[in-house]
Amino acid sequence: MKQVDIRTRTVPNRPRSGNYPTGSTVSVGGGGSSSTIINEGGGMDLAEARKHFLSRTNDDTAAGIINFSKGLRILSDLINKLFKENTEGDMSDESIMTSLRVLKEIADNNDKLKELFLRKDQEDTTNYLINLLGGVIAPFIQSPDFVSGMMGTGFTLKRNADGTTYAEIDRLLVRMKAIFQVLEIMRTEVGGATMMFNASGARITVTKVERIDKVPFYYSDGAAKYYSDGARAYVQPSEHGAVYRCYFLSDDGDTAIKNLFHAGNLARSQSFNIKEGVHEGVSNRFFWRLVTAVGDDYIDLSVSHCAEGSDVPQEGDVICQIGDIKDPDYQSAIVMSAFGDGAPYITFYQGINSYSLSGKDVFAIGYDRAKQECFIRGYGRMYFGDRGRKTFIEYTKENGLQVKASKFLLESGTDVGGSLSSMSSSISAMQGQISLKVGKDQLKATGIDIDSKTVKVTASQFLVQDSGGTGIAVFKLVNGKPMLKAENIDVENLKVKHLDGADGTFSGELKAATGTFSGELKAATGTFSGTISANGAKVGGFTLDNGALNWKSKDYFGGDSRSIRIGVSTNANTGVVDISFNGATLGKYGVKVVGSNVGGACIYASRNGNSTPNLNNTYAGYFDGGVHVNGNLYSNLIMANTIGTGWTMDKDGIYTYKKGITKNIYWDIKDGNWTKSYKLQIVNGIIIGD
Repeated sequence: MKQVDIRTRTVPNRPRSGNYPTGSTVSVGGGGSSSTIINEGGGMDLAEARKHFLSRTNDDTAAGIINFSKGLRILSDLINKLFKENTEGDMSDESIMTSLRVLKEIADNNDKLKELFLRKDQEDTTNYLINLLGGVIAPFIQSPDFVSGMMGTGFTLKRNADGTTYAEIDRLLVRMKAIFQVLEIMRTEVGGATMMFNASGARITVTKVERIDKVPFYYSDGAAKYYSDGARAYVQPSEHGAVYRCYFLSDDGDTAIKNLFHAGNLARSQSFNIKEGVHEGVSNRFFWRLVTAVGDDYIDLSVSHCAEGSDVPQEGDVICQIGDIKDPDYQSAIVMSAFGDGAPYITFYQGINSYSLSGKDVFAIGYDRAKQECFIRGYGRMYFGDRGRKTFIEYTKENGLQVKASKFLLESGTDVGGSLSSMSSSISAMQGQISLKVGKDQLKATGIDIDSKTVKVTASQFLVQDSGGTGIAVFKLVNGKPMLKAENIDVENLKVKHLDGADGTFSGELKAATGTFSGELKAATGTFSGTISANGAKVGGFTLDNGALNWKSKDYFGGDSRSIRIGVSTNANTGVVDISFNGATLGKYGVKVVGSNVGGACIYASRNGNSTPNLNNTYAGYFDGGVHVNGNLYSNLIMANTIGTGWTMDKDGIYTYKKGITKNIYWDIKDGNWTKSYKLQIVNGIIIGD
C-alpha cells in the first residue's frame, strides 16, 4: 500500500470587505443606531474611524496636511519633486513647479520666448507669414519699403487725420466694375503736379513703333552675308532677342533734338488714356524696358528684358530714362511732387540698376498727413552745423551719432548744458533696461570715484536703505577694510553659488550641519585647509559615506555592474580599495594599468618595501613576497629557484611541499662496433638539457 502524507495548514480569516482589518468582529450597534462596531482588541465606531482615515475606494477629503515622503502618483504618473522659486537641480517629467517658479522660468527664458512670440506692448517683427483668419482692424497697413509718389515703391493703406482713407499701390485690377466719384489723371513726366529729373535728360515722344525680330548680317568690311542657296543671312537685333524700335521727331523744323539715350539705359513710360465719361476696358499705360541700341531718330527697346507687366510701346507714349543696368552715372533720379500722400515731397534715388526702386531712396523730405508733421529721412553720412564745427549734429557709419552744443534745454526751459559740460555721459537702453553713465568729477563730491573700470567709495560708512530709512546693508571700516556688518546678513537663509576665500585659502571647518551643499564649492587659486564634513554628499559621480569614497554604475537591469570603494576597511573582508564588476559591464577590465619606466612596474606590491625592481628592467607586475593562486596559472615562461611538485597548507598557514630532484643522469648505448653516450640534466624536477 502506498503511504500518503497529510499536512495541515491554518488559513487566516479574511473578511469579505476590505474596509475591515483581518481578525476583526463586525456587529451592528444597538439602540436603533445605524453605526457599525469593529472589535479588534477594543471597539471603534466606523463612523468615527472614517473621520481619522482616508478612503481608498471613494472620494474623500483631508482637513490636515499629508506628507508623501516618496512622492505622489496620479494614475500611473509619479510626482516626486516640487521646484520652488530658487530650487536647484534638473527638472524631469516627475517634478512640478510652483507659480513663482513658473514666472521665474518665463523671465529667465524671455529672450527665447521673444523668438517664438510677437509682442503686444511694443513694435515687433517676424519674417514668417501670419494668417489672420478672423480679420484685421488697424488704422494703416504699409510695406516696410514704402516710398510715396510716381517713382515710389511698396504700398500703403491708411486712414488720414481728417478721417479720409488713402491707398497707394502699383497696379489695380477691378474684375467687375469700378465706380469713381472723381477720377483725376496725373501727368508725371515733366511739369504739372509732379516733376522728375533723370540723370541724362533723355526724353522722347514716340511717333512710330515697329517690332524687329531679325536684322541682316554684315561682315566687318560691310559686305552682306548670303547662304549657298542665295538666301540672305539674318541675326537677332540684340543679345536679348527682338526689339521695339521707337521713332521720335528729331527735327521739328525749328529745333534739332539730340538723342540722349544710351544702350544700357532703362527707359520708362507711364501715362493714361482715359477721357471723361463712362468707359470699359480702360487702363493706364506703363512699361519699363532695356535700351539695346540707339540711332539719330530712334531707340530700340528689348521685348523680353523689361519690368513685369510692361505694355507694348505705341505712338504718343512719352519715354524717359530712369536707371541703367551697369553705368552708375545714369542710375540716379529726383522726384518732386505737390500731389499725393506725403506731398509736398522731394525724394532722391541712387543705384537704380533694375526694374525696382525698393531700397533705392537715399534721401527724402515730405509731409506725413496721418501725423500732420514734416519728416526728413536720409541713409548715410549727415552733418548739420556751422563750418567751424563749434556746434553740430553729425552721423557717420564709423563714429555713429555725435552732438556738440552750447545748450541743452529741458522741456521746462532749464539749460542743463553747464552741468553736462564737465562730465562724459551716455544713456543706453538694452533689453528694457536703461543705463546712465555720469562723469567721475561730479561723483567725487559724493565720495564715489570711477576710474579704469574701478569704483571707489570714500566714506566711513556706506549705507543701503529701504524707503523707510532702515539699513538693508551697512558697510563700515574695520582695520582699514570695508566690512559688511553681521547683523545685516541673513545667515539663516544665506545662499551662494560661488564661495571664494579672499586670499585663495579656506581655513577652519566648513560643515553642513543638517542639510546639504548645492552649487559650486571652489578655491579659485588656493587650497582648502581644515575639515569639510559632508557625509552622504555627492562629489561628481562619487558619494562620501563613513570615511569612504564610493562610486557605482547600473547595468541594463538596474543592478550594480561596476563599483569602486576607497577608504578605511570596515570589516575583515574589505580592503582600502575595493573594485567589483560583472558581465554587464561595458569595459573588460576591473583594474587596467598601462605604462612603465625602466626600474619600475605597472603594478608593485611589497610586504615591507625593501625590495625594488632591477634598474635595467621594466615589469608589468613586481611582487615582493608570496603570491597564492587558487586556480590555473598560465605563462609563456616560468623561472624559479625552487619549484615544488606538490604542496599543502596547514591551519597555521605554513606551506609544505615536495621539491623536485636535481641530478645528472648518464648512459651509453652500444650498437655493433660503436658506442654513443647520453646525459640528462634535471634541476628541481625539470629536465633542462641532455
